[in-house]
Amino acid sequence: MKYGADHGLDDIQIEQRNHLLDDIRTGLRNFDEAYALELPLMRFEGPLEPGLSSNLVIVGPQPVYDEAWVYKTRDFIRNNLIDHLSKQILRRVSTLDRHDYCLRGSSYAIALKLCTTHPLKYRTGFGDERSDFRLDCDTGKLALTFSDIVDRVSEGYERNHMTYRLWNDKSLELLAQFLFSGEWDSTVFEGGALCEELSSEGEPASLESFIESVDQTIFDLPMERMTEASFPDYSGIIFTEYVPAENMSPAQKEQLYRQYVNLLAT
Repeated sequence: MKYGADHGLDDIQIEQRNHLLDDIRTGLRNFDEAYALELPLMRFEGPLEPGLSSNLVIVGPQPVYDEAWVYKTRDFIRNNLIDHLSKQILRRVSTLDRHDYCLRGSSYAIALKLCTTHPLKYRTGFGDERSDFRLDCDTGKLALTFSDIVDRVSEGYERNHMTYRLWNDKSLELLAQFLFSGEWDSTVFEGGALCEELSSEGEPASLESFIESVDQTIFDLPMERMTEASFPDYSGIIFTEYVPAENMSPAQKEQLYRQYVNLLAT
């Protein structure tokens, strides 16, 4: 044990801390073994040893290696572990054709598909929501979830790989239809996505608030096969593949907003 590991702690606090450390180590090993990941466990477990090296000179108060220190260290390890996994998972992107279905949809949808084709997945139910997936192992006090990994992969994909389509007349026309009227013979888009806003009384929302609603509506698109549904049907377009509404040109924003104001007035 390193120098000063038990400084300021009584026997009960030491026992509780050590038990928590063992739980985290067990969680790491269970996770590694369950998916045969061959993680560099020494690298991740190293920070879990409390205390200081004997050759270090302490300036200021001597650190206390209690449960609070364990949880802070656990969060540091989990963050590094998620980074390690996300980098491994994102390596697959370079092996895929740019038209591969795995690369369709938002960065989140792409991350979800990349993660579920990696050994990490365990699926429950038959939906496409976050709650339909979880890790199939006991990670103990590691506090690691499948969503943690998907979110980090999504961030990495967005940062390093994501390319957006630009809105044109056709895609804007379909977006307006999706927002204001829907598709009459569709069970997914039978009504306009902004019907509630159009039926509300009072003054129209500001342009800025309207564009925020458009982006939120696109974000809330239902998912099919782990990808946002295309509009108006499977042969249509996926709005999450286009630049966010907030990044449209001023003329494109104004075009959509004018349609909203005119419909609200009818």
